[in-house]
Amino acid sequence: MRRTHRSRAGLAGAVILGATVLVTSVAPSPAVASAPATAQGYPYLAPYYTQGNLIGSPDIDKADLDKLTGALGAGRGQSAYAAVSAADYDGDGAITVTDVAGMAQRMIYDDGPFDLVEASALDMQKAMNAGVTSSVAITQDYLNRIAAYDHTAAGGTDHGLNSILATAPQALAEAATSDARRAAGQSRGMLDGIPVVLKDNYDTTDMPTTAGCECLADNQPANDAFMVTGLRDAGAIILGKASLDEFATGFSSEYSVGTRQADGTMGPSIKVYSPYNLTRTAGGSSGGTGASISANLAGIGFGTDTGGSIRDPSSYNQLVGIRPTVGLTSRDGIVPLALTQDSGGPIARSVSDAAIALDAVTGMDPNDPVTAGQQGKVPVSYTSYLDPHALQGARLGYLPSLVGTNPVVKRLFTQSVADLQAQGATVIDLSADPDEPTVVSDIAAIGSISSGSTDEFKTDLNEYLAAHAGPGVTDRSLDDIVRDNLVSPDYSSQYRTRDNITDAQYQAWLTQHTADIASSLQKMTTDLDAGHLDALIYPTAGQYTTQGNNLRLSPNTGMPAITLPMGQSDPALDGSAAVAGAGVNLEMLGRKYDEGQLIGLAYSYEQATHHRTTPPLYPALPGTDAATSPVATGPATTGGVTVTASTAHAEKGATVTVTVKAKAASDLYAYDLAIGYDPKVLAYVPGSAGTDVSGATYDQTKPGQVSVIHTKLGSSPPASGEVDLATLTFKAVGAGTTAVSLPSLVTVDAADKPTTTTGLGSTPVEVLADWNAPTVYDNGDRVWYQNSVWQSQWWTQNQKPGDPYGPWMQMTTTPDGTALWTPSRVFNTGDKAVYQGVTYIAQWWTRNQAPGDPYGPWKKAT
Repeated sequence: MRRTHRSRAGLAGAVILGATVLVTSVAPSPAVASAPATAQGYPYLAPYYTQGNLIGSPDIDKADLDKLTGALGAGRGQSAYAAVSAADYDGDGAITVTDVAGMAQRMIYDDGPFDLVEASALDMQKAMNAGVTSSVAITQDYLNRIAAYDHTAAGGTDHGLNSILATAPQALAEAATSDARRAAGQSRGMLDGIPVVLKDNYDTTDMPTTAGCECLADNQPANDAFMVTGLRDAGAIILGKASLDEFATGFSSEYSVGTRQADGTMGPSIKVYSPYNLTRTAGGSSGGTGASISANLAGIGFGTDTGGSIRDPSSYNQLVGIRPTVGLTSRDGIVPLALTQDSGGPIARSVSDAAIALDAVTGMDPNDPVTAGQQGKVPVSYTSYLDPHALQGARLGYLPSLVGTNPVVKRLFTQSVADLQAQGATVIDLSADPDEPTVVSDIAAIGSISSGSTDEFKTDLNEYLAAHAGPGVTDRSLDDIVRDNLVSPDYSSQYRTRDNITDAQYQAWLTQHTADIASSLQKMTTDLDAGHLDALIYPTAGQYTTQGNNLRLSPNTGMPAITLPMGQSDPALDGSAAVAGAGVNLEMLGRKYDEGQLIGLAYSYEQATHHRTTPPLYPALPGTDAATSPVATGPATTGGVTVTASTAHAEKGATVTVTVKAKAASDLYAYDLAIGYDPKVLAYVPGSAGTDVSGATYDQTKPGQVSVIHTKLGSSPPASGEVDLATLTFKAVGAGTTAVSLPSLVTVDAADKPTTTTGLGSTPVEVLADWNAPTVYDNGDRVWYQNSVWQSQWWTQNQKPGDPYGPWMQMTTTPDGTALWTPSRVFNTGDKAVYQGVTYIAQWWTRNQAPGDPYGPWKKAT
């Protein structure tokens, strides 16, 4: 059995927090759950999600929120402020509820409705952290979509996408394991629980690796590919294997596996189609990955790229693709095409997803020595480059010759240049740049270098089969494959040509091609340096077709490239030049191991343009992943705030519940509610504050006032409608009357804008001591005696209430007009009375039966 050693350069030994799981508070609970246990994993280090980090863990989590809320009210110049000043998001020199909301929004959490279609890994993590969905549910929903859509005829054709060759039998079990880790606070990071599909040239222990060829239909490897091991270690759910152009041969994606006929001969190949236009190819050679990810049949995909096979299907299917530097990802356990150029990388619906995926698959592998070159060049996380302002000050270059003459491509590229400039980038036509005298000839020369797929395929494939092919494989060399001819009829002649390459031809080619790539790398790096460029930009492809030699620039230099949508054809703008459903991508080529900067530039462009569209033929399945309407936003409002007490008067030692309601809240993300009272009369019970709004609730106290601070978490939708802002418990501690008042309410909307309202009303609460003989009472003093309220009409000391000629008058109503229960008073059905601070209602005529008898006429009024 081969050995696999995984080594994440720059991350070895790092211990980080997994995704935070919080139990949101509901009335009357005052706090969120404790922080999760520390786990090994992959963090999300996008600047927005790390800004204001206070405790040193990679992500903003509950511990950060606790620390910041504890400093509410602190201002510049105070030590409490200095300790949390990084989270003064509005920069006003004070910690307020606006800052609390700003931090809460940076948590990876969302308790709103979850939509599977177009969901990013970040969306899935937020929903799983909030308990809205689970990895099992997400995995099952993707399996349902595959079953419903992949092989179902659509778009007026007789075929489906044909994008998935197999689904993993253990996918749901792995998802359940992921859910258990999350429940235990041991999430492994941003890929944990996310379903991933792999191009079927990646070795997997739970599914055959066919490379799309019938000749490898029974190839069950004993080990996962190095990159697959990385994905599993990160908690990803390997959902299935995606179709591809057989042996990653070209850009059309057709495969032969499953087409062998009863007589042993091969039938027609099965083609893979674009979800935007089922009369067009999904591109290749990673066409199945491209089609499945675009149609939302999985979360993230992986492909391989020898001469364009990640970037071409990404362009055809409006996706983001990263072809990494040769040496950043190991090729061990991947069926090769030409190892001088092969590179494995992610295909995703967003730049963020691609960055998250790339984190899990880098690493040095002794079974692929070229990976040693990444030592010290891999960041802790590529997500740290996800800065929407990365284009500000960037310098980008292009050549008109790379844009071509197609009117649709030219229109889209021209618009992309304008969009890049609008984000602060300088975009230079290098053909007219005096600092770049050789760039035109250099790029032409690099693009003219032919691919190694002809001269390298035989040697590289034979080595793979010897090291990795399962025992069920009978064709164990290219010579065997040519002999048995269990291949696509369209490619059998190519294989014969490749099988005729001699070892001498291979060695001569390898020497020359390696030198050509090294020379091309030097030329391109020099050109970038001469123009002080961050990247070269150009269209990845045309409308379901390649664009000149653009795809060769990355493989012929070994340099990384990222591709992402720059728009679609439009008959209204392009007329007859438009091809239905066609998307065109923008590609960025950067320096070796400079994937991070390319990710930042692409993310900034993506966030400014959002060109990707959802294929209309593949909507949400009914009842599983249906979309929901967006939440309206605007200034946070509360409308009709009221404060009520559970009783208008109480005896000393009793508890009083105070409830503050907002009758018509709108866009309410966070608030700071001040509640005033006389501390000689009432005492707040610390930690008793709660609300019916999901999120985190805190309280702060000072003499005569308690502040209830509440915030939603992450991107959870703001509260709306009737809302219990706070439910608090007080203890009656001294005789007297106090107004429980609402001196101020600060609300914060989802855009982090605060609104302050003052003087919101009050409610009276009277606390009465029991009558005590030695006590001196003056006119107007009130006491409890034998479960009734009595008021003194003149000075007295020893006279008990009840003497008809004494100073005490029995009160028959509370301050709000409700009757007090009094012995000998006649009550009829429906009458209400207060007894020991609780309101009761009579169910039949009564006079002497005190409330509290379970068989008596009185029941508590609700």
